[in-house]
Amino acid sequence: MTAPRVLVVLGTEGAWSRGVLRGFMAVANEQDWALVHYWPGSDLKWVSNEWAPAAVVFGPELDSKAIARFAPAALVSVTVDRSAARIASVCLDEEGIAAFAAEHLLSKGFQNVSTFRYDEAAFAVARERAFVEQARAAGAKVAAGWGNADYTPSLRQERPAAMVAWLRSLPKPCGIFTCTDGWGYTVARYAHEAGLRIPEDIAVVGADNDVLGCELLSPPLSSVMIPWKEVGRHAAMLVRLALAKQPIAGRRVVVSPVAVAARRSSDVLAINDVLVAQAVAWIREHADRRLTVPMVARAVGGGRQRLERRFRRALDRTVQEEIRRAHVERARHWLATTRSGMGDVAKRSGFSSASLLNVAFRRELGIPPGSYRRRVQQQQGDPDDD
Repeated sequence: MTAPRVLVVLGTEGAWSRGVLRGFMAVANEQDWALVHYWPGSDLKWVSNEWAPAAVVFGPELDSKAIARFAPAALVSVTVDRSAARIASVCLDEEGIAAFAAEHLLSKGFQNVSTFRYDEAAFAVARERAFVEQARAAGAKVAAGWGNADYTPSLRQERPAAMVAWLRSLPKPCGIFTCTDGWGYTVARYAHEAGLRIPEDIAVVGADNDVLGCELLSPPLSSVMIPWKEVGRHAAMLVRLALAKQPIAGRRVVVSPVAVAARRSSDVLAINDVLVAQAVAWIREHADRRLTVPMVARAVGGGRQRLERRFRRALDRTVQEEIRRAHVERARHWLATTRSGMGDVAKRSGFSSASLLNVAFRRELGIPPGSYRRRVQQQQGDPDDD
């Protein structure tokens, strides 16, 4: 019996596409498939006629005309939701990505935020919209972002004078979500041109966590971690179903982001209230031990009730909530960087037991610590993340 041909149309120039390919291959290599790989710019009409694939996996570059050339093959779209067109799709939780970015900047105390996108790509519009909604719901002021109706981009072309003017017009300090890492590099470039400090004047958070690109930036770029290999694995599973004669047309799989990989582009506390800023800094510095609200109040020289009032006014959360967030952040660090048991992680993060760590972690992030560790360390194991 001839092995079924599976065509993959993805580039290899981006960290995201390489991650998808690696995840796909992790499953595909265990199957009896004849794999064929081409770049999106290839002559796809010839490719389809020559190889007659049984299934095709492709990314965002292909339009409906190009996709139609692959009929009657089973089709799987990655990163773009084409389920309405009866194409199986593995897409991203764009709202979840934006929520991570918003929560990260708000946790730093930013009351002024904005966004940057270069075009009308559906993912960028969805991320921008969700970020704005999250920020406004939390009481932050949202300044007009680059790429919306007030600052319309022009075919992805850089407009240096306009970008500098836009950045200078933003209220300071301001946190900017750039929707992708690549656009974060652009914002950083023109922030420097505008004489603005990162992160003191402008804090920047991207998405994709292209580690090499993020760390080449000065200062390194904070970014929402997207598990690209998960996207590839889900695509391979859909192909496997299709080749087993299972219906996949119109199926939709949504992959959630992991966390924010925090780097120096957002490493700042933008809190105007000096007492609250001191309290937050003290809490985060001592998050490796059990903390109480009276301990914090004594450390910064303010009464408990006074500190609580000012916390709510400055950050719209209680001191105890900040303590829990700091403990969970410390746990996230140890989970991502060590293989220590949960009891040890709990102890090093200010929790008296692994069960309390589990409760707090689920409350803050919505997933158990073990699942978080697997997803983060899996992404960190990607060669692009070395």
